[in-house]
Formats: sequence, C-alpha cells, structure tokens
Amino acid sequence: MRDLLRIKSVNLRTSQVDPTPHGFTCLGIATAIPDLGIHSNEVTIWLAQAGILPLTSSEIIRFGMDAPRGFNLILSERQVQPECHAVDTFNFKILEPDEISSWVGKAVLSGDLIASAKDDGDQRTSKQYPSEEKISRNLVLKPVIDIKSWSAQRGMEGFPSTPILLMARLWTVFGELQGPNGERESGEWAILEDPWSKTVTLLNSIKNLQQAPVIRTIEPRDGNWLSMDRVNEELAKVIEERRRGNSNDSNVSGTVRSMLLQKWPLDSDQASIKDCKILIPGWLIDSETRKILHGRNGRLYDY
Repeated sequence: MRDLLRIKSVNLRTSQVDPTPHGFTCLGIATAIPDLGIHSNEVTIWLAQAGILPLTSSEIIRFGMDAPRGFNLILSERQVQPECHAVDTFNFKILEPDEISSWVGKAVLSGDLIASAKDDGDQRTSKQYPSEEKISRNLVLKPVIDIKSWSAQRGMEGFPSTPILLMARLWTVFGELQGPNGERESGEWAILEDPWSKTVTLLNSIKNLQQAPVIRTIEPRDGNWLSMDRVNEELAKVIEERRRGNSNDSNVSGTVRSMLLQKWPLDSDQASIKDCKILIPGWLIDSETRKILHGRNGRLYDY
C-alpha cells in the first residue's frame, strides 16, 4: 500500500502524527492523490487494518477528535458501516475494502505495481520462458488497452469498472519444422488460446510477464475452448512457416532464378505439446448492462 501511495501521490512524505488515533496507522502526508480525485493542500493518509468487526460511526467520531486539521483519507481494510460516511465533525473520506481492492488491482494491471503469487514451494514458477521446466502457472499477460482512453474514445467516462482476470490457455510446443528438402529445424513456441475471442495466436515473447494478482478470475463457457481433437491441427497451423526458397528454371535465355514460398510444417507426430493456465487482464463494466471488457483486444463480451 505504501508503494502504491508513493507512485500515485503528490509529494508524499512520512510523518509522525501525535497523538495517533487508536486503531489507525498514519501512512504519510501528501499534497494530493489525483488518481483518487483528491486535490488538497494537504491530505493525511490513514490505514484502518483488517479486523473482525466493521468500522463504526462511533470510531470515526473518536478518530476525528484526535485527527490533524485538514483533509484525512482513511483506507479501511475493515468493512465500513454506512453511518460512518455521514459523520460531519471533520473533513475526511473513507475508502472501503472493495474500493481499495479495485485501486490496487488497476495499478497491477496497468503495470504500476508488480504482484507476486504466494510461494507454494513450486520451483517451476518463473517470469521467463527459457525452457519447458520453467513454465509458470500463474502468469498474466500485460493489457494492451488503457481503460481511461478506451472509455473516453467512446464517450463512456465515469462508468463503474472492476479489474478482473480472464481465463485463457498457454500451449507450449517443443518440436521440429520440416523443410521441403528434408531439412529439420528444432524450436519451441508459445501459443495463446483465447477462448473469449476464439482465437489461437503465436506469442512472440512472454518474457517478463507479471505474476497474477489475487483478484477475481472469470472462466469462459466450456464450448469456447478448443476440443482436444482440434488442438494439434490448430497449433500446427499457427506454427507452420512459409519461407523463401531458391528454384532454378532454364529457358532459351539461360537460367532464371525464381523465388518461391516453401512450406516448413511442424512435425506434429514427434512434437511435445503441453498446456497451462494463463490469464488475460480485463474489467467488469456497468453501463446499460454488465459487460466484460477484454484488456487485450478492447472488445466487450457478455457477462
């Protein structure tokens, strides 16, 4: 949370507030937090740490007695009773757990924060793709679209949105291409199966992908996945290359060299094919109806 505040706040500095209101921790003082629409000469930022009981209006009133002058922002990891927002004895704003989660999630999806999955002892997890043994099962692709620009271009600013992750599948193929004259060339390929757009595409690089944040993940309909009898065929189509080859033809004027495109197909019978989960960033948006905004292609899908 402190790292996110450093990124998103203006002139954030640490400060010891005395006396410190009971149950609240001061995270610092900033000039403003534009990302949250907070523009003030000075804003003191507080954290109400997670607890069993919700934050009550009585606690907010007591907090206001000890809180410093000026604007106070409370980031609450506890559930907040609605009456808290009606307290008018001092200048403050409360961000509830869902709002904090959304703010953190957007920062992760935009690349401002890098989240890592909890260590479960699986030594295969890696941010790179150098070999078959190091394929991560918790990676998320980077978003291509920016939701603010996307919404502005469509005149849809201000609609509620919640960051989510969309389930997809990463196929890894280790095998050989077969040349037209018996040549063989080994290689490895990473292929994204996107069940939302129903496409299968070759990924040029999956290096330096982020570990998936712990936010809501949505699965597509079962019928959107490739059936197993189509996997080899579809992957082979994506991997197959067409390369220029030389061919010498003779005519009355002598030898003429023509350039032909020759097929280099995958030897599917000998290839090793494995799959694992990969996640695509997206957003749940509420305009006229609830839709899923795909973070890679910018299209809307039914929720």
